[in-house]
Amino acid sequence: MRIALVYDAVYPWVAGGAERRFHELGQRLRDRHEVHLVGWQWWDGPARIERDGVTLHGVGRPPALYGEDGKRTVREAVAFSARLLPFLLRHRWDVIDCSATPYLPLYTTALAARVRGARLIATWHEFWGPHWDAYLPHRPAVARVARWLESGGRRMGDRVVAVSDFTAGAMGMSDNPRLEVVENGVDLAGIASAVPAEEGADLLFIGRLIDEKRIDLLLEAASALVDRFPRLRVAIVGDGPERAALEARAAELGIGERVRFHGRIPAAEVPRLLRAAQLLVMPSVREGYGMAVAEAQAAGAVPVVVRSPFSAAPDLVRHDIDGLVVEPTAEALAAAIASLLADPARLATLSAAARTAGAARDWDALALRMERVYRGETADDPLTRPVRRLRWS
Repeated sequence: MRIALVYDAVYPWVAGGAERRFHELGQRLRDRHEVHLVGWQWWDGPARIERDGVTLHGVGRPPALYGEDGKRTVREAVAFSARLLPFLLRHRWDVIDCSATPYLPLYTTALAARVRGARLIATWHEFWGPHWDAYLPHRPAVARVARWLESGGRRMGDRVVAVSDFTAGAMGMSDNPRLEVVENGVDLAGIASAVPAEEGADLLFIGRLIDEKRIDLLLEAASALVDRFPRLRVAIVGDGPERAALEARAAELGIGERVRFHGRIPAAEVPRLLRAAQLLVMPSVREGYGMAVAEAQAAGAVPVVVRSPFSAAPDLVRHDIDGLVVEPTAEALAAAIASLLADPARLATLSAAARTAGAARDWDALALRMERVYRGETADDPLTRPVRRLRWS
């Protein structure tokens, strides 16, 4: 098959969950299929390059993905859609897998797929619904348009794929035969071969530094724990518009010397930090999946996540078995963290169970399931399945 994976951001230049998913799929399908990744041109040189057996196409130089408020811009989505359509129309594709967010490129891709006779897969990492009103409280007109485009996007695609039961439930398509859940995975081999970082951390966060990640809760929890755990170390990996404010908050809380802001680091370093950490703390209140949680489990770092009606991350954790799920407050985080750090035997038990949970999410197996979806087959197994439970309110 000639497969096009369409998303404006491209890994490793941008390292979010959607970018990682297409990268991992491409690496595992390239030997059996002709795999192309279509996005902005984040690299120097020609617009078309070969990278690790996958052909990358840049439809133009990328504008800023995020505005000063840390939110995705409409201008970027419009520009990408406009560049995307003529490119897709110039080529023949057997399958096009398009990330549903941002929504405008999905509409463009649907048109191109119809004209070119390609099979269209729409992959949904998140579905916000009413959350748009809270996300853009000062731009209600934009929020209404976003909700309309998001709702209409569910009709796009010969097959609709959600990366979690949570997202599938939010979409309200549990009875639709076009929808299947194919979760994100973990590079087990890469994690197993990684040498633990020399400078480990007790508490590790990985993700973009934006307000809905609620890293402020982690800092406040750490501040409450330093008297009890005087050697406590915190590592924060990632970058974003909230970094300066978070660094200032750490200093204000008197824990600036205990918190290291790594910024964005090479992808190969992430497994090393995970293997050297005791806990992954994920206070984010909005996650379409929670890839860092799954990777932490595979590395043996016990995840501590917060409950939220807009986060799928708690679904990855069996509370008090392979991680902890707590309320989204600094007090609850501090209590959960302390209960593990003060009990090494319990921490070791949860770490072993976390490894077992992570081992069940191997990208190799998931790529085979997506290959069947691309072929138009239904994969009846635990990793590719119709949605079974809903968590939307």
